[in-house]
Amino acid sequence: MPSVTRPAGSKRQDRREELERRLFAAIEELVGEGAGFTELSVERLAAAAGISRSTFYVHFEDKGDLVRRLATTVLTELRDVSSTWWETADHADPAGLTAAVTAIVEVYRRRAAAFTIITETAAYDPTVAAELRTLMQSIIDATRDAIERGQEAGVMRRVRPAETAAVLTWMVERAGYHLVRGTEPANDGNVIEVLTDIIRTTLYTAAP
Repeated sequence: MPSVTRPAGSKRQDRREELERRLFAAIEELVGEGAGFTELSVERLAAAAGISRSTFYVHFEDKGDLVRRLATTVLTELRDVSSTWWETADHADPAGLTAAVTAIVEVYRRRAAAFTIITETAAYDPTVAAELRTLMQSIIDATRDAIERGQEAGVMRRVRPAETAAVLTWMVERAGYHLVRGTEPANDGNVIEVLTDIIRTTLYTAAP
């Protein structure tokens, strides 16, 4: 039986993804323990992930490159869980919205250190800031599409889709960053309830 060999590029990609996971886990643990990401050297990051400094630079340009990839991973996770509501937004189904907001809050809770790293780095690294804006815009665009479908179905108010999507998306982002990240988990249920209520009453013609 002929052997199946994977292309060298595929193996390199697998290796890179594994290194990303190890580095993400290492930096999130260090920052979660109180270390400042801007002060962390590549040597310390690499050591915490169990790799050498030279290996780090084989796969990443610098710490900013690593944060851009971290932002893509975390914001993609937010986009994926948000689809629970986007896919049912035109049905006026409260379960989809509640499930999506609950999942979003859980991401902010679980990846709190990652959001700290991304936001702090975006404040001084224009490439990270641009990546963050692009990723957030993709979430805004998907929310706008959901609003437009809801309006076409007659279950949503005639709000301005683009502006409303932007305001609601950034509201959820700021609530996640300030009211979930770094706070006690016991309050998460209240945040979920308030966010869900604001989104529902802003968009839907009547409470389902």
